[in-house]
Amino acid sequence: MVAKLQLTPQLLSDIVARIPEGFIKRNALNKRIKMADKSKTDPLILDTIVGRIQEYFYDTTRLSPEQVMEQVKWCYPSLPHIDRDGHLPEATIQERIDAREQYIQAVGNPTWAYIISLLDNSLGYMAEDEFPDMPEVKLALAVLVNKKVLRRHGNLIYDPLRLSSNTVQMLSQEMLASEISSQITAYVEAQAHKTLLYDDLIKQFPKQAVDKLISKKMLGQFTVKSKAPPYHTVWVRSANVSVEEARDFAESTVKIPDEAWAKHLDLCGDVLRYNSKDGHTYHTQVLARSYTVRAAQNRLGIRLSVLERAIKANLLTVFIDPEGTKRIPAYQIEAAMQDADVLEKFFDFEPIRIRDVALVSGRVYETIRRRLQREGVHPAGAQWRHVRGKWGLPATYGEYQTLLTAKVAEFRAQKLAEAEELRQRLEAEREAERMRRAELRDKLIAAFPAWQHEYRNEQHISLHIGPPNSGKTHDALRALIEAGSGWYLAPLRLLAFEIFDRLNQQGIYCNLLTGEEHIPIPGATITAATIEMFNPLDSGECVVIDEAQMLADADRGWAWTQALMQARSPEIHVIGPATSQGLIESLANAAAIPYTVYNHERLMPIALADQPWDMKTLPNQTILVAFSRTMVLHLKTELELMKRRVSVVYGNLPPEVRRKQADRFANGETEICIATDAVGMGLNLPADHVCFYEVEKFDGKQTRYLHPTEIQQIGGRAGRFGLSKGGTVGAISHRALKYVRKAFQTEPEILTHARVAPSVEDLELIPGSLAQRLIQWSQLQSIPETLRDRVKTADLSERIELARMLTDEEVENLGLDAAVRLTNAPTRKGSRAYWRECATAILNNRPMPLPPQPPPQILTSHDLEHIEMCVSCADIYLWLSQRQEFATCAPDADSVRTLRGKWSTYIDMALLQRIDTARRCAKCGKPLSPRYRYSVCESCYQDEFGVW
Repeated sequence: MVAKLQLTPQLLSDIVARIPEGFIKRNALNKRIKMADKSKTDPLILDTIVGRIQEYFYDTTRLSPEQVMEQVKWCYPSLPHIDRDGHLPEATIQERIDAREQYIQAVGNPTWAYIISLLDNSLGYMAEDEFPDMPEVKLALAVLVNKKVLRRHGNLIYDPLRLSSNTVQMLSQEMLASEISSQITAYVEAQAHKTLLYDDLIKQFPKQAVDKLISKKMLGQFTVKSKAPPYHTVWVRSANVSVEEARDFAESTVKIPDEAWAKHLDLCGDVLRYNSKDGHTYHTQVLARSYTVRAAQNRLGIRLSVLERAIKANLLTVFIDPEGTKRIPAYQIEAAMQDADVLEKFFDFEPIRIRDVALVSGRVYETIRRRLQREGVHPAGAQWRHVRGKWGLPATYGEYQTLLTAKVAEFRAQKLAEAEELRQRLEAEREAERMRRAELRDKLIAAFPAWQHEYRNEQHISLHIGPPNSGKTHDALRALIEAGSGWYLAPLRLLAFEIFDRLNQQGIYCNLLTGEEHIPIPGATITAATIEMFNPLDSGECVVIDEAQMLADADRGWAWTQALMQARSPEIHVIGPATSQGLIESLANAAAIPYTVYNHERLMPIALADQPWDMKTLPNQTILVAFSRTMVLHLKTELELMKRRVSVVYGNLPPEVRRKQADRFANGETEICIATDAVGMGLNLPADHVCFYEVEKFDGKQTRYLHPTEIQQIGGRAGRFGLSKGGTVGAISHRALKYVRKAFQTEPEILTHARVAPSVEDLELIPGSLAQRLIQWSQLQSIPETLRDRVKTADLSERIELARMLTDEEVENLGLDAAVRLTNAPTRKGSRAYWRECATAILNNRPMPLPPQPPPQILTSHDLEHIEMCVSCADIYLWLSQRQEFATCAPDADSVRTLRGKWSTYIDMALLQRIDTARRCAKCGKPLSPRYRYSVCESCYQDEFGVW
């Protein structure tokens, strides 16, 4: 397809100057030129030879506006030839007219000049017989046409510098159509009453020509109903005859004469239809002595299909009347009504169901079915004649129907009684289950931990509320240091390690405690930990709980609730965004803990970009946000091909790798950091700009737009305190930027409910397997009435999946406490199989298997995913090794920790070396779009499976 040209004054002038008719319609120009609206095109034609009237552009040197509107009625101009680059190779019409005049003058033939003058005084064309009948004129015409000075189309001679071939062709067609129209009109006028059938007319003339005359109302069209096929006939009349006269003629033509009914009277006999009177014409007499098939069916009280089968079996005589209707003599129908034996013959064809026959006869369904099949009767096509009198069935269909009605009523009553008995039994069982669950729920509510106790007055919560980069954590840590002992609780080991490292560098001794490792520091009284590792009984003087919005997290929120409600320290510092303030205050009130709110303002202002950013020109110190590992790695490859230095951060990366990648970005070793929403929490990653590549994410259940809270949390990373004047948040596309701007102007959704998880004591109260206990605990929602407006149960789906992999016997051997702890291991779908291998080893008191080995080299995205899974399995091993019950089954914990560190380094180095992270076809290796749904490309799929 040829690309459209940009509209310019010169191009428009060049085009209209080369059109014979001198004008062109706007939509014709739009085929090759990008046409703007009138307000933009009108200024372009000022000071040019081009004028505009309505939708037409014209050559003002050759035409006036009035001439344009006159020629529009019959001319069909077309665009001249235009090269791809906008060049028009032909000369203008005026240049060609001047050249022709010079040529004719040079030849010096007066007849040529005479012929040109005749055409100049016409519309630009003449029929050949309109020229003077002189030999010299005919010869001159032939020469001019041969030399292409003039052109011929049929019997028309035309000037190609005034009319295009398209216009002349349409003129010729209209002339031909006019001639055919005259012939059609004359033909209709010659018919009786100047009226005839439409079908007869289109047999003589082209249908298109006839329809055109009808549309122009030069012929009239009407429909006449008839009682005989085809029932509706279409007629055509001359415009010179009235509608009434034409319709009367047509109706008289299609009317069936009474004599046509006479030949059917003998077939009908002398018996009249039930409740019918005899007629005076052949027509009415036939109607009085016969039934239509439908009327006969109603009279006999049988199915229509049964009657049709009886007709097919020649039990009845059928004839077709002049109106095309099937009729049955009345004497045959009335005879059947008077004689039960005759009527019974019709019932022979009544379809019956094998199940009904079995019910009436008391025989087994399969027995009857097999016997009918042996007799050559298909069960689906069984009729009364096939079963009459067999297996104790009565001799007549009427008796069979009476018995069947009674049996069905008896059967239904029995089934209703059984259903009622079942309903009552199920209702009793449901009531018993409701009572059991209510009792169990009451027990669980009674076992719910008491949040209020006598020491609460000695505690105080300092609530640090503010956006990212507002100094909340700094102030809370200062309070922890001043207190001298306690805990810093983080959502991720990466953040716990960062605080552990920072405090020790400041000379403040601090331990590290995560699910996978424990680094005790001699003399340390402060511990930086992942929040699940917190020991409330050894709280110290101060506990700092970071990222408090995680209280509402369906999966892990229980750990924040437990830390907040069970901490024994006098000081509790809670860090969170404004969306979490109301929930934390509500929980503090429920536990009767006094609190103070400290509001923190951003240290750096944030601005929103006015226009989308281009991938090619992303500024340095930009975090580019995407929401899947696949998309992050795709963007990494894309940016590296643009010679950009890139870091990546996504959830599956080991924390150490994320830290190194983030440090390179923070230190300026890389220009862009491509990150998932892992960057929004638990990672100190300051940047000048945050750019959203996409604003939709898959949340584990569905693909959805980001919540305003999520956009504000991630976008809050923009701005480096002390290094830049502010931060900027933007997006790659107009649509995404519009959504981001709207999200920043939207009040974020307030958190309403914290999460709680079951204790072992809770699960001991519930019967069933471990998986069933976890499911029932979730379903019972055993929250005290006073807390239901602020507390919900946690999402235990991953624990339930792991619990399903343990048998009841294995849970019993482990003990419920150890089994629950085993299902708390940090697994994901891809690492569950390795977890099961570790569980088997623990059950057999054997050493757990080492994590699977990674590929020798990381060259592709697949290799990268493989080694990430190996690190995930190592995390499971190390997590289990840190639990006292399982530690004896983890003799290789130190070597696994070393391997894990080595593998993390391999991943970091591979990302640094710009490996090929593009998605590729699993068969041919062809690059795939990051949003392509399948693992093989379309070509490989078609090669293997073909095309439907």
